[in-house]
Amino acid sequence: MGLFNKKEDKDQKEIASYQENTKDYNNLAFDIEFNEEHVTHFKPLSYDEIKPIVDCLLKFKNVTVNLNEISKEDKLRLIDFLTGAMYALEGNYKKIDKGIYYFWIG
Repeated sequence: MGLFNKKEDKDQKEIASYQENTKDYNNLAFDIEFNEEHVTHFKPLSYDEIKPIVDCLLKFKNVTVNLNEISKEDKLRLIDFLTGAMYALEGNYKKIDKGIYYFWIG
């Protein structure tokens, strides 16, 4: 009985100390609010990764997408989908470099 209680007490104190020392850092990420100027960069590996790209586009109004690591077929599907989204959302896009595109809602 006494053997385990001492270890548990020590562990609880260490955990409490760690939580107290890192409290400010843990809350920092939640206190930061992004403004509409925030740009999010994506490097999808397949067409299945389209949803987070469009979600960020809706939230932050602009994204940069690097399509250099994706298959040609998925690349065409992704570009078609995103250009369709730009049309529906009255946005626009620009090719920045080979396989890199910037999309924005304006």
